[in-house]
Parts: sequence; C-alpha cells; structure tokens
Amino acid sequence: MSTHSLLLKNLELQEVNPIQAGWERCLPGHSFGPALRSFVLLHYVVSGRGSFSTGGKSYSVGPGQIFVIRPGETTFYQASQTEPWYYIWVGFELGLPLPKALKQDVLTLPRAEPVFSGIRELSQVQEGREYSLCGKIWELFSLLEQDTAGGSSHSHSSDLYVNKAKTYLETEYMREISVAGLARQLNLDRSYFSKLFKKATGKSPQRYLTDLRLEKAAKLLREYGKTPGEAASASGYPDVFSFSRMFKRRYGVSPREYQRLGR
Repeated sequence: MSTHSLLLKNLELQEVNPIQAGWERCLPGHSFGPALRSFVLLHYVVSGRGSFSTGGKSYSVGPGQIFVIRPGETTFYQASQTEPWYYIWVGFELGLPLPKALKQDVLTLPRAEPVFSGIRELSQVQEGREYSLCGKIWELFSLLEQDTAGGSSHSHSSDLYVNKAKTYLETEYMREISVAGLARQLNLDRSYFSKLFKKATGKSPQRYLTDLRLEKAAKLLREYGKTPGEAASASGYPDVFSFSRMFKRRYGVSPREYQRLGR
C-alpha cells in the first residue's frame, strides 16, 4: 500500500478551511472505519473499485466517482479484493452552507479529475500550499455548481438569474448600467428579465438600482463626510444636479441638508 498525506497548517479560514489532503493506492481489501469525521472529506476514485457505506446504505464506487463523508456521519469504506482503488482525497471545514451536490453520498464527476490531480501536485508546493488547496476546493465547487445547474428546475434557474443580477448591480452600481444590457448578459428578454426580478425583489431592476445608488450616496455623506459631488460620482451619478433632485425626492431633503442633520 502506498499512502501520501500533505502536511498542512491550519489557517482557520472562515469559509473554506483545508485541513487534510493526500492519495493512496490501496492493497486488496484494505478498509477504513467505521469512523466519524468533524469535517467534510471527499475521495475521488482515479482507478479501481471499492465499496462505501454511510447512513445504512452501501455503494459500489469506481473511477470518476467521488464518495462524500459529511461531518458527524459514521462511514466505512473498503477496496475491492480484485481491483483495489487508487483515490485522492481532500478534507476541509466549511463555514458556508454545504453545496447541494455534496448532500449526495456518491457523485459521478469525471470532470473533477484535473482538480484532484492538481491537489496531488501540491506536494511540490511548500509556501502557500494551504491557499492553493483552498483554490482547488473552490474550483471543485464550481464544477459541482455547473453539474447541479444542468439539471435544475425552472424556479431554481429563475432564482439564479435574479441572484446574479442583484450581485452585479450591488457591485457595479457606480458604473453606467443598462437594464437591457444586463438582460442580454443573462441571455434573457428584457421584459421577461424585469418580470422575474420584480417578482423576486418587489422592485423593477431600474428602481432597485436607483434605490441602491441613493443608499450608497447617503452613507458616503453621513458616515464618510463626502461632498454631494463626490457622493454623486461614487454612486453612479455623473450629474450632481440630477443626483440632488433624486436624493431630495427619496429623503425629503437636499444632500447638504441631509448631511447637516446627520440622519
């Protein structure tokens, strides 16, 4: 049997914290468990076969598949007597909700092989190994999301469109934004996109953007002492006069008066 584990520092990262990784070419019949983990542990099977048991269920697992060990679950796995498996594993603590795909016990995802091969290659990296490993885990999450989205329901797709649009507006509000252009980026008809967005948020995309810009401007005036001109420019209003008019319509006072009152 050939087993290699990467030596890692525990950086105690908040969202994804890698704590274990390695690979093993198992002997015939080699087993592990019953065991219980306090972190997420994924094994990608490169070759060979074996069995994986969790939650009273048993699975035959082969090349291109990942068996998933979640925190607090008792598991047992064993290599085949005739075709013992070779797998690469990665373990991590997760401060985020568990990706939907990882709620399955076994995944078939041959596209993940380059990610896991990359994890093995980190044995050549000394400084920053933990951050590189973290990047590989995020790359894997991206593949899992793509795989999940491929079979998603219409309602899930609608939520995804709206989420992407909100993220774009909330990070790019200071730029010139066209609702029609945003709809095109999402490959949606503008009218259909606006209906989806309003149904989810209660506001049209344009109203959402306007309110967002004015809220950001108000914060710049109140908390950072910026001038109306600076607040206007930083919030996506190249014209301070139109900004002041919109601001007074929203807050009932001019930007200067709002700042003076310390609202």
